[in-house]
Amino acid sequence: MCGRTACTLSPDVLCKACTYKKTNSDCYTQVEWKESSNGKECDPSTNFVPTFYGPVMISKKHLDPNADPADRVLMPMMWGIIPRWHKGSPTQHKITTNNCRIEGITESRLYKDPLQKGRRCVVLCEGFYEWKKPKNKGGVKQPYIIYFPQPEGQTIFEPETWTDRLNELWSKEDGWKGPKPLTMAGLFDIWKSPADGSIIYSYSIITMDSSSAFAWIHERMPAILETEDDVRDWLDYTRVPAEQALAKLKASSILTCHPVSTDVNNAKNKGDHLTKAIDLNTPKKLSGSGKFMANWLSRGSPVKAEKSESPPKEGVKRRSSMNNKDPAQGTSAKKVKEDETTD
Repeated sequence: MCGRTACTLSPDVLCKACTYKKTNSDCYTQVEWKESSNGKECDPSTNFVPTFYGPVMISKKHLDPNADPADRVLMPMMWGIIPRWHKGSPTQHKITTNNCRIEGITESRLYKDPLQKGRRCVVLCEGFYEWKKPKNKGGVKQPYIIYFPQPEGQTIFEPETWTDRLNELWSKEDGWKGPKPLTMAGLFDIWKSPADGSIIYSYSIITMDSSSAFAWIHERMPAILETEDDVRDWLDYTRVPAEQALAKLKASSILTCHPVSTDVNNAKNKGDHLTKAIDLNTPKKLSGSGKFMANWLSRGSPVKAEKSESPPKEGVKRRSSMNNKDPAQGTSAKKVKEDETTD
């Protein structure tokens, strides 16, 4: 599932990072940026939650009937599809829509209509957060951030180390050579407010059963578009019909990850430190109520400590913070609960 992401990259960076080749062209081109229909801009955040506006890529033909369906546009959209029958405030429909399960997508009252209309999209971010359930009852879920493997010597979570070299990292001949943003398959829809007539584009991320490489963290995961061919086939709804496009979606096994601070559990927390790797073997400092609870528990019978859980031999690649200097379903209708992770 996917209820929280890190999404901070600027439109200029994303248009270069999503570079592609137009039909019958040997040269790369940057994706065109389009402002949202209601004037909303992206909400850059390392703790990006449903109802925020984030960058989404679609076929240009959705906006221009005369455009080549292979051409692409990036634009801000609200996370969490607004049901087309909804009459009230765009964030008060009381339906969880930040994720759509692939298993029932063709029969869903909410999703089958945009699917039939070819409203397929690619959701961009640096990575998404997921919480691993504790081994012992009463334990604390450990958050991880999951993302694409990055080019050697680069990290997408430290843009200050490479954004001043954008002109070096992109060219018509070679395309983009910088850090790789995550590309997730989604659906979008268009909603017209009955109150003021404003048009809002909103999206949901498609989820599926996890691959064996990811299941040690969570049993569900977003549908990841790993290659340029995957992105092209998903976006070009005139060439690839819905059933075929859905059949092409597979649970990814190439993702990498690292553990991050539980500060990300609170949706109010922001800052670059949320995406940085932590060392799970470093004891956490206790303060306030934590110290009181620890002292209280120490009065009971001693309990034999269990051996720490070793990283899986196979699965999502786990980055060690010791060797690296850098480091749920939520809802678009309800307020994201503070101090609570998403499942």
